[in-house]
Amino acid sequence: MAHTSTILSQLLKILPRQRFQKSVDRYNGDKRCRTAFCWDLFVAMLFGQLSGAQSFRDLVERLGTLSSRFSHLGINSIRKSTLADANQSRPAMVFQNLFFDLLSMLGRSQKTRGLMRSVQLIDSTTITLCQSQYHWANFRTGKSGIKVHTVFDPEADAPVFFEVTNAKFHDSVPAGKFLLFKGLTYDFDRAYNKAAFLSKLIDHDCLFVGRMKRDMPYEVLETRDPMGEGVLSDDLVEVQYKSHDCLKDKTLRRICFIRAEDGKELTFLTNDLERSAVDVDDLYRQRWQIELFFKWIKQNLRVKRFFGTSENAVLIQVLMAMISYVLMRLVQETAAKGLSLQRIARKTSGALMQRRPLMELFVKESDPPSDTGQMNLGLS
Repeated sequence: MAHTSTILSQLLKILPRQRFQKSVDRYNGDKRCRTAFCWDLFVAMLFGQLSGAQSFRDLVERLGTLSSRFSHLGINSIRKSTLADANQSRPAMVFQNLFFDLLSMLGRSQKTRGLMRSVQLIDSTTITLCQSQYHWANFRTGKSGIKVHTVFDPEADAPVFFEVTNAKFHDSVPAGKFLLFKGLTYDFDRAYNKAAFLSKLIDHDCLFVGRMKRDMPYEVLETRDPMGEGVLSDDLVEVQYKSHDCLKDKTLRRICFIRAEDGKELTFLTNDLERSAVDVDDLYRQRWQIELFFKWIKQNLRVKRFFGTSENAVLIQVLMAMISYVLMRLVQETAAKGLSLQRIARKTSGALMQRRPLMELFVKESDPPSDTGQMNLGLS
């Protein structure tokens, strides 16, 4: 009988192990380590994400039942205290690089579309933490928390960049670190509508669509005829901040729109002078996809209860959640087309240590059974 690896082992084989090790070497991730190397920590944390471990103790106990199978996963036996120390101290950049490596693999798996499409969505989600355990993340009286600021590709259905900050920071603060690509349109809400960020987008030859702040000062340069159902006004404007001149002499577009379904009036600011006003509204509506992404990772991955209390441990766990998500997307693109990500995650969680082909795991229940070789008596 042919040997079949476990589902977890097959998932690990998808990963670019050599590139992972290069990152470990680059950041001295295993320097002075005798046990709990970066790979050991990675496998343990990936197992924790995919298996649904509810706490660090739960993770360690689950791993303990699998000690006889560590060798085929390429990891060493790990004590609870050693794993905890590794989670606190291993460089998070090792895992961040792996995230981008997996992202590039997802792009290659979508040959007909490519990863960087014409539209990307920007938003953040707040994760509340226990103040008594996460003092470094205090952001208001009696509360601690972090924000995960994300650039999301709706066509790839995956995050392409993210930054983790203390929840006290305004959304516009990490925007300066976002990777921007010429020719793309970035879609965001009022929180990112800051002069410096808008100027950066323009300088990078990017287009943007965002909600305009009510108190944003502007001068109307030209009034266009409002064309399209629900369009109240369509003007070319110049934003005029007294303390910022980075948008001076840059022509932008202010569109007022009222939606028929709920009567909600929206005001958009964009540097796209070509799209119709209705298309601008349709573009902004795509933001629901990043909101669904945040909801999905909070419901299906471990980003609400953390296995460590240090800033580094929290960052590694968020990175592992993002890695797990992209890994599930890779599986969806290559081995489970037609199945929802929710279904893939649930099937994977319950079968991590089963020895069966990965493709077999995702055969739809509705698919007809294959030919068993039994005689058809023609009685039907």
